[in-house]
Order: sequence, then structure tokens, then C-alpha cells
Amino acid sequence: VIARYGGEEFCLLLPETEIEGASAVAERIRRLIEQEEFLVAGKRIPLTASFGVACHVPDAPDQLALLIRQADEALYHAKGSGRNRVCRFSSGRS
Repeated sequence: VIARYGGEEFCLLLPETEIEGASAVAERIRRLIEQEEFLVAGKRIPLTASFGVACHVPDAPDQLALLIRQADEALYHAKGSGRNRVCRFSSGRS
């Protein structure tokens, strides 16, 4: 399932997928986006994407909100680390 979550943010839900598999899907999409030719007035404009990946936490209260917060934290880490990358949520990250 894919849905627009914010102005420039999308949410991908991958049921029955571990974090390694979700990260691989995100990386595959990131590479496809990066390879696209986007021309404006004959000039190539690079197109990139950053991804934050998080995994469902069983038995957590307010699971959906927690999952979104964790993915968002990972996304901002990806953006802060140079953009155009996939980062996984890590509870040890400050």
C-alpha cells in the first residue's frame, strides 16, 4: 500500500516484510528514481529520494503513530546524512 502522507512524503506499508526486506525495497525504488532523466529546458535535473524505514512494534500502544514517528526519524536521519539514501530506524540514535 502506498499513500501520500505529507506534501513531499509518501508512506509505503509492506505487510509481512522484515526490516531487511523493506530496506531492500526502498533501496530499489531509490535507485530507480536516481536513474530517471528529468530534463528542463534541455538541462538535466537530478532527481533523488530519501527513505526512512521502520518496523512494526508488536503490542506497542498506539502502534501506527509509533511506526510513523520511527520512520519519520529515520527519514530525517537520511536527509541529515547527505540525502539520497535509505536509513533504518534505530532506537539508539540520538
